[in-house]
Amino acid sequence: MCAVKYKDLKKRAEQSENTRNKKQKVAFVLQSLTAGGAERVLITLMNGLDRERFTPEFIVMNNTGPLGSWIAKDIPIHSLETTRISRGIGKLAGKLNEIEPDIIVSTMAAMNYGVLLAKPLLKKKAKIVIREAVTPSSIAEAQRFPWLVKSAYKNLYPQADMILSPARCIINEFRSYLGMNISQHILLHNPVDVQKIKSTEYLFPEATEARKRTRHFVCAGRLHKQKGFDRLIESLASRKGQNWTLDILGEGKEREALESLIKKHGLQDQVTLKGLVKEPWPLIAQADAFLLPSRWEGLPNVTLESLCAGTPVIAHTEAGGIQEIADMAGKNNVQVVRTMDDMLDAMDLVLPQPTRSFRPSLLPEYFHLDKVTERFSDLLDGKDTGQELVRRRREIIYTPQRRSFGRRAA
Repeated sequence: MCAVKYKDLKKRAEQSENTRNKKQKVAFVLQSLTAGGAERVLITLMNGLDRERFTPEFIVMNNTGPLGSWIAKDIPIHSLETTRISRGIGKLAGKLNEIEPDIIVSTMAAMNYGVLLAKPLLKKKAKIVIREAVTPSSIAEAQRFPWLVKSAYKNLYPQADMILSPARCIINEFRSYLGMNISQHILLHNPVDVQKIKSTEYLFPEATEARKRTRHFVCAGRLHKQKGFDRLIESLASRKGQNWTLDILGEGKEREALESLIKKHGLQDQVTLKGLVKEPWPLIAQADAFLLPSRWEGLPNVTLESLCAGTPVIAHTEAGGIQEIADMAGKNNVQVVRTMDDMLDAMDLVLPQPTRSFRPSLLPEYFHLDKVTERFSDLLDGKDTGQELVRRRREIIYTPQRRSFGRRAA
């Protein structure tokens, strides 16, 4: 009897060990391959997933967009060829049933809704991990019926096994704005692929005499009201003719409106819409400061990339988790302002500092790709339970290089 029990227990232990050693299949789901921050973060997390423990596959509702080249070559890509998530839930469930993943990961509210609506149609039970990239209020209040968005959050999100957010302010809003329990919410900051950014390094053009006398600023993001480029241009009208230039990197539906605004204020010689730039980091590195006038954000990834490129940041306080970045990177590297007038005042204190190469990184090590993806892998397989929503500051190890804004003495 004892021998039988021993053999039975041994068999169970062996089965458990085999289960632990088996690679888990993870399906990552996106709506499209547009060049947005949330899309880039999910692809970066997918690419960095520990291949010893996981086998990633990628599902996209529509494979239009420039981010296809970002996806690692060993990851299978499945396109559902549908333009609307609401019409593609059946296709999504069918593809997931074909792949039979152990874990499903998605990002952005609309796509998260789609995955959670497809959940009852799945033949195999899978752990569902969703990522909320921005504050819920910014999504709900931008819709015609905010109550409908709130209802979707309250009824669908609790069905997820884990909810990842890149900033504490996002998690806080699920409790304060939606009145939801946040026990399954986990803080996971955005990863920055330092190697990818630095791989574009080359000798920049030598600065002209005019550039040596001119403060050069840069912004980056889709041309959308969210990014606040319109209010920045309006504010800069009061500084017309002074020694500054601004490049705005990105594309979007607000291009014509922004072009009209630039023309209205006669800023054609100082503000340039550069369009979508596949690798913007050298252009960011050549600026004296990066500007972030956003009306709302999650954790602005472009800010982290700017710091990695060695360029300090002046950001509006409304830009999501920007204060969390400033607390870690230091106020000399990230200056948070409360009004557009304050932003202009901060810009006035910047000195022209042209460079011919990337400056030392200002990015805290905590945001480095290997650190974030290692924790992401641990969260997926349960090695990290995520019980601590926010790591204590003394646990965060970073030794960023310091570069001042070159402020003039008061």
